[in-house]
Amino acid sequence: MLTIVFISLTAILAVIALIQHLTINRRITRATRKTEERYKTEIKNFESDIDRLNYLLEEKKSTENTQKNSSQKENQTKALPENFVLEQKKLEHDKEEIVLKNKKLWEMSVLIQKEKNHIQLLKNDIENKHRNITDSIKYAKRIQDAILPKEDVLRDNLSGYFLFWLPKETVSGDFYWMKQQGDLLIFTVADCTGHGVPGAFMSMMGVTFLNEVCTNINDDTQPSQILEDMRGLVISTLKQESASPLEPKDGMDMALCILNLKTKKIKFSGANNPMYLVRKGELREFKAIKNPIGQYPRLKPFETEEFQAEHGDYIYMFSDGFADQFNGETGKKVTYGRLKNLLTDINKESDNPKIQKQKLLDFITTWRGNFVQMDDILIGGYRI
Repeated sequence: MLTIVFISLTAILAVIALIQHLTINRRITRATRKTEERYKTEIKNFESDIDRLNYLLEEKKSTENTQKNSSQKENQTKALPENFVLEQKKLEHDKEEIVLKNKKLWEMSVLIQKEKNHIQLLKNDIENKHRNITDSIKYAKRIQDAILPKEDVLRDNLSGYFLFWLPKETVSGDFYWMKQQGDLLIFTVADCTGHGVPGAFMSMMGVTFLNEVCTNINDDTQPSQILEDMRGLVISTLKQESASPLEPKDGMDMALCILNLKTKKIKFSGANNPMYLVRKGELREFKAIKNPIGQYPRLKPFETEEFQAEHGDYIYMFSDGFADQFNGETGKKVTYGRLKNLLTDINKESDNPKIQKQKLLDFITTWRGNFVQMDDILIGGYRI
């Protein structure tokens, strides 16, 4: 009988251990923990009972060894303490309860295993879907990178440049674009509505439209007209003419320059996004028209500004992601004022494009801290 009790206790401990290893969600964990604590208390009580029984059995064994015949054994048995019989009956009763509880624990372990198998199936399904989505986004990233023009155009015609591109997700709604035609170099930085996959769709559309609009540029080509043509394409392609005035409008903000490589004259036009010129430690802002490339309640014509560039001038064009990033400690934005000061300072420290790009990365990394990146970030620095 004692052996059976020990076997039952061992089974209970094994099942409890199994339940502990199968805690796969909070609901199962809480239920299992309560059951385990209750059964541990009962097991401790059973162990105490078994210790007492062992003592009585040892006493009986010692008595039986001193008897010489069956009658003496019978008399000795009658002489045993009365509580021995009571303890034996109690243990028999407890044994039956343990068997029932053992059965319930086994049924519970079977249910837990079924639940675990179900959750594993769901986990495998989610992982497969996540893998498919991730693979698709990675492929979209390769497509986005492929449609962007090669940077050789900038490398061959400028004394230096950098493109600080930091997408919020794998693909970006910000994009850069450049093209050379004869003595003219056109370059731009744009910020499309949204980020991630929706923003990437808009950015690819923006690159396509620029390739179409800038097929033939010449000395008379105005950046403002390019932005007007881009706006017309966005409105017609996205069918924004008939859209409700209250409906959100997709589009893009853009800063665009045309540089005459011979005369060093630059023509600029901006849709919401300005341009900064840093010359000999001084920053000058070329403002943009407060209209996007797309439908808007009050459409304003874009304008062109022209100026004579000098050797060593730095042109900066950017999306709003850098200026709008929140600080991890104070919760404040970088702001355009702080961006102006930062660009002026890094120009005074070094005119090396790689160093300037690294300083921008160091600053935004420290500024953001543990705060999430709010938007795509793109800053183009072009040294004349």
